[in-house]
Amino acid sequence: MSEKHDPKAYKDVVDLLENTETDNTLAKERIYKRLVNKIETGNIQPQHTKKDGITMMKRKWKTAAAAVAAVVLIGGALSTTSYAQEMIQSILARFQVGNMEIVQYDKELPVPGANASAGQDRGAESGVVELPASPKLTLQEARSAIGMNFPAPSWVADFEYVNTVIHGKTMVEAQYKQGEKTVNFLISQGGENGIGTTGPVKTEVIDGTKVYFANGIVIWEEKGFTVEMYARDDFDTVTLGKIINSFAVGEPLTQEEIDKAKANWDSTVQTEKAGPAPAPAGNN
Repeated sequence: MSEKHDPKAYKDVVDLLENTETDNTLAKERIYKRLVNKIETGNIQPQHTKKDGITMMKRKWKTAAAAVAAVVLIGGALSTTSYAQEMIQSILARFQVGNMEIVQYDKELPVPGANASAGQDRGAESGVVELPASPKLTLQEARSAIGMNFPAPSWVADFEYVNTVIHGKTMVEAQYKQGEKTVNFLISQGGENGIGTTGPVKTEVIDGTKVYFANGIVIWEEKGFTVEMYARDDFDTVTLGKIINSFAVGEPLTQEEIDKAKANWDSTVQTEKAGPAPAPAGNN
């Protein structure tokens, strides 16, 4: 048996936990969390390697299992805790694409029944929530309003530009449409985003750009931004390459343009929130 698979590699940790006397369940849980963190961050023993921007985690279950085995020695408090189930779950790989992390699992995460039912109850009480219509913006107006000269496609096959929706301070959504079909691009910079999948994560280099395919989303980096493409139908490689190559930033933004656009944007948003004024009551 190799040292990587040998429980004796954690002998000092196991001995320490065996000699710890505590009836406090919360204390046991804290020990478990800290132990897993120490193992997985490499402070006890490194367990993953990084290659070509992909962190392979195929042996993560071994470190988590070692931690579980150690803590079970002082009372076995982990059998029914949801966080323990999540930690034991095997993570196959992590992919970093700009500010987006794709985590590939070997099975679905457990869904807490209580939280799910609570969410359904809240939905039943509140009913359908209608989001306000987004103000119509050109790409350049959106760039000025957010103060970020993000790249966007100038060609999306037979799809026509519809609108750009601003999401917070670091993300926009460029929308295109052809009949009932739509193609949307989420373009972001900064912050942390992530998706999880139990399906395959495919990578392909298209005209020099490394493209990731996960959960039906096409993801790549473009001029320091992360682009996520959502389409109802898949594009072939040639068409996708043309779309990627058509991405370009707009004209340089001046501070005057940014200040003016932000003022107009804030005014528009406040007007949308206020809604139409109520009609005057009629005389009876």
